[in-house]
Amino acid sequence: MGAKPKITLTRSIYNRLSALIDSVPEDPITEQLLDELERAKIVSPQKLPDNVVTMNSTVTFMVESTQKTFTYQLVYPSELDNSEQKLSILSPVGSALIGLQEGAQIAWPISTSKNTVVHVNKVAPPAQA
Repeated sequence: MGAKPKITLTRSIYNRLSALIDSVPEDPITEQLLDELERAKIVSPQKLPDNVVTMNSTVTFMVESTQKTFTYQLVYPSELDNSEQKLSILSPVGSALIGLQEGAQIAWPISTSKNTVVHVNKVAPPAQA
């Protein structure tokens, strides 16, 4: 796979993720997430397409190395619960998904010695409060 796909974020999500990264110990996941933030296109909330993964989106994706499909809501670590339907932005796959558009794929490390490709199949925007 060549260049990484474009990612899109809102300014508030960008700022909150930057603060989150600054508040946790540095590790390979936070380094990868920081790299993603640095290459993100920043848009207003009104210009963020519904089919782009943002915080609290529900995303269906396939992990190429296992050929398994999963559906999770992408959340901040403080929003995790025991429902098993939420995925932390600080998990390897969670950090890969942020900002990707439906249909995109990205090569991503899932451990220090293993990479995979993550395909975004479907994105449901966050529920409006």
